[in-house]
Amino acid sequence: MKFKFTFVVMMLFGLCSLFASTSVLAKGGDRDSIPASAYEYGYPYPVGLGVHVGTTGVGLHYYQPLGTHFGARLAGSFMPFNTKIAGNYSGRDTRTNVFAKAHNVSLLFGWTPFASRTGFFRSFNVQLGGAYFFKLDGRLETRLADPYRYGEIAVDPEYVGTITTHVNWKETVSPYAGIGWSNIVIDSRFSMNIDLGAYYLSKPSVSMEASGLLEENVANASRIENNIRNYRYLPRVEIGFSYRFW
Repeated sequence: MKFKFTFVVMMLFGLCSLFASTSVLAKGGDRDSIPASAYEYGYPYPVGLGVHVGTTGVGLHYYQPLGTHFGARLAGSFMPFNTKIAGNYSGRDTRTNVFAKAHNVSLLFGWTPFASRTGFFRSFNVQLGGAYFFKLDGRLETRLADPYRYGEIAVDPEYVGTITTHVNWKETVSPYAGIGWSNIVIDSRFSMNIDLGAYYLSKPSVSMEASGLLEENVANASRIENNIRNYRYLPRVEIGFSYRFW
């Protein structure tokens, strides 16, 4: 997972560098169709509407400049997420099916200190804001990967039972801080954005239920809740494309 995350970040920065170089060439006159005003703002000017995808889901966003160096971004994101995880508990291999949802509406304000300059950092900005997560929860279904052996008897994992863990966060506004590149000009109408940051979430609540021989393990819910209550940062790595209205 760490390798995949690093690869994605490197790929995004590579794309950012490529489009930043294209923007500089365009401003020098190689792409005369791009008006000079496109490079005078850190956010798409006068306004921009686009799509995005990242670690917090896919969705739509609306850009509004608030001057040459300031802008606002209103967005809605949806993230249904399913995966499988292999683990080990008390010396036994386990398989966990993970189901999660993270749907939110966000409002971010950005400051682009170098908007009037040229080069890679022209579109660089610092972002502050928040998101209202109207759906943020997860469910984990864990069972043994191999049969449980009791002497010469092998018990199928399905009969041993399944532990189901529910993790829920309150429906509330979560603050956000990050950096990004908001107006990487591609041509006279389209621009690109890249964002890196994190949301600070509320404390989660945990409940557990089990079936079969594992019913007694539901007593571990409070211990699991104590273990994850400090994991309150939701990272956001996002790439998007906007259509600018003139």
